Amino acid sequence: MGQQINHTETGPKHHKPEGKKRHIVAFIVSIILTAIAFLAVILGGSNAFVIPFIIVLGIIQAGFQLYIWMHMDQKGHELPELGIYTGLLVAVVTVIVFAYWMGGY
Repeated sequence: MGQQINHTETGPKHHKPEGKKRHIVAFIVSIILTAIAFLAVILGGSNAFVIPFIIVLGIIQAGFQLYIWMHMDQKGHELPELGIYTGLLVAVVTVIVFAYWMGGY
C-alpha cells in the first residue's frame, strides 16, 4: 500500500538530553573542591601556599561551572566563549601589571 518511513533516520535531529550522571559528578567534584579549600584554611600553613592553592581550586571550579553547568562545551557558544576568554586575558594582564607596579616582582 504505502511505504513506511523510519522517522528516526529522516526526521530532524534533536539534541540528545544529557544524563543526570554528568551533573551529579560535577556537583560532587565542586563540593570536594570547596571542602579541600576549607580544609586548607583550617589546617593553616603559610599564606604563600594556601592563597595560591585556593586560587587554583577556584579556577578549576570556575571551569566546571562554565563547561558543565553553563554548557560552554556545546556548539553555538563561540561568541560568549570569546568574551569570557578576552575578559580573563584582560584580568590576568591587569593583575600582573598591578603586581609589577606595586613592586611585587
